[in-house]
Amino acid sequence: MTVHALVRSTGRRGWTLRCDLCEHTFAAAVDGRPQAVAFARTNGWIVGERTLCPMCAVTDTARRTA
Repeated sequence: MTVHALVRSTGRRGWTLRCDLCEHTFAAAVDGRPQAVAFARTNGWIVGERTLCPMCAVTDTARRTA
């Protein structure tokens, strides 16, 4: 699975993810992109073809299963 381009380095030991739907952001103070993605997923984010914050992920999942 590819990681969306919205996972960006913020410089020294920092990464930011942005939700594709609401543009909510998540900052992770880790060394690399894989660690930032893992940390975001641990906190409820969906990272893949689309990056979704926890609230948008719940809404999107509910919409697809209804």
